[in-house]
Amino acid sequence: MSTLTTRTPPGPVAGGSHKTTPDRPVRRGRFNTKAALARWSLIVPAAVVIIPLLVIIVVQGFQLVTHNESLLRPGSGDVWVGWDNFVRAFQDPTLLGSIRVTLIYVVAGVAFEMVIGVGIAVLLNGRMPGKGVLRALILIPMVLTPVVAGLMWRLLLDPTSGFVNYLLGLLGLGDNHAFLSDPATALPAVIMVEIWQNTPFVIIIVLAGLEALDPSPFEAAQLDGAHGWKLLRHVTLPMLAPVLSIVLLLRIIDAVKTFALVNTMTKGGPGTSTLAISNYVYRVGFETFDIGYATTVGFLVSVAVLIILFPTATRLMGLRIRKARR
Repeated sequence: MSTLTTRTPPGPVAGGSHKTTPDRPVRRGRFNTKAALARWSLIVPAAVVIIPLLVIIVVQGFQLVTHNESLLRPGSGDVWVGWDNFVRAFQDPTLLGSIRVTLIYVVAGVAFEMVIGVGIAVLLNGRMPGKGVLRALILIPMVLTPVVAGLMWRLLLDPTSGFVNYLLGLLGLGDNHAFLSDPATALPAVIMVEIWQNTPFVIIIVLAGLEALDPSPFEAAQLDGAHGWKLLRHVTLPMLAPVLSIVLLLRIIDAVKTFALVNTMTKGGPGTSTLAISNYVYRVGFETFDIGYATTVGFLVSVAVLIILFPTATRLMGLRIRKARR
């Protein structure tokens, strides 16, 4: 039979009073100093490299946008034009058209990538035979460089010897479609290749997020009768919101910068029907050699993207930090 022992406080010492030992103070200063040093040790090396380069780029960029420098006119870099390049940019119909093309490319491409990527990730997260093989096959488009993917699809979409036209001919839909030479189909064809190549990125990230979710809310929702679409809409997607936001942000940034895929497949043509902003900057700077105006267009686009995406990125990162602290 066990006995219960209790610990009594120490008895009074001489003088009739209890002697208490003061609590040992917690050394917070040392811990905070170490944490601060750890943070700065990660920031300083990157800052030492990035900040000087950023200063050089900004100074040189200001020099170019305020001068009428052209590689075809020696000495033109000494001609001060002030804000004339900016005025020219806002009045340039080709630039406005490239902005429209880029917006269509980004909105359509990223939207389809998110919908298809999330759907496939949800399917792969369940029980299905050959899931490991499917995961490996899905990665194939993503590991190809945009140049290789563009050349491959350019051959597949060729109107005379392309496999796509051959397949459409077998289906009775015609076998001489010039997808990349028709302004009505060139941009959709490039967007289709963009979706094909970058949807695997969405699948991989969302699938990792699904596998990291706590199963308890799903079990509770299933006990309450939530299955299928209801479970996906009311449980899965809300829990995946931080992951989906980060993936969406990364895909928008990458799509806005697109260059190699468009340049390989259509070079911005036919006409300017697929001319994205990056391709227009390249055309102005390295085909007409108008360096001052090309720098101005690139500067305006960079500022616009920064203004639009920086608040969203800051909010998303703050959301993730708050969730991690909880």
